[in-house]
Amino acid sequence: MLSKRGIVLLIVIVRISISAAFAQTEDVASRFYFPGSLGISLPFRNIHTHLNDGLVVNTAIEYRPTYINDIFYRLDYDALSNNYISYVPTIPTNIIKGKLSTDFIVIGAGYRKKFNKWGFYGLIQPGLGIHSFERATVSQGGVTLNNVTSSSLAVKADIGIEYYITKHFAAVFDPSYYKLYSNKGFNTSHSRFAGFNIGITTTIL
Repeated sequence: MLSKRGIVLLIVIVRISISAAFAQTEDVASRFYFPGSLGISLPFRNIHTHLNDGLVVNTAIEYRPTYINDIFYRLDYDALSNNYISYVPTIPTNIIKGKLSTDFIVIGAGYRKKFNKWGFYGLIQPGLGIHSFERATVSQGGVTLNNVTSSSLAVKADIGIEYYITKHFAAVFDPSYYKLYSNKGFNTSHSRFAGFNIGITTTIL
């Protein structure tokens, strides 16, 4: 879900990046990068629900065995948030208009190639996808809203373009594709998303 924790992590990454961009050294710490980005979430359309375009926040940690032109490894936490309108009563909530939050916790490997100040990479990450939404319960005392979650296997695939301002600090454009592998819950109606993010990547030192 698009939580305060995700936003705070992104802010921390940006602050660290600004302070560290021009004061970085070559040691073990320089192999660990901390990408962070903000962008739009575009759901794939279907006949069950209308899901509006939304917001996506990405935070990650990346390990590069060598600086560039090599395989790298990355752990991502992505938080997507979209408002929906239901067309049919088959989705797992009785709330016709509401908010769907989708978290992806994924880990995988990719390859990066650099040309002068420009870097290009591709990345595949399997992991866990989690939908969160509300369901209303009606009783004699009134209506209660309960938060419901459903999880499944998921995968994220992305390609990225980087512009290196210094050796260990770059601006990033990161288009992504997300898919959840499940026929339960909201996954029956919305299991695929596209994301387009702009952000930065840097080391701490």
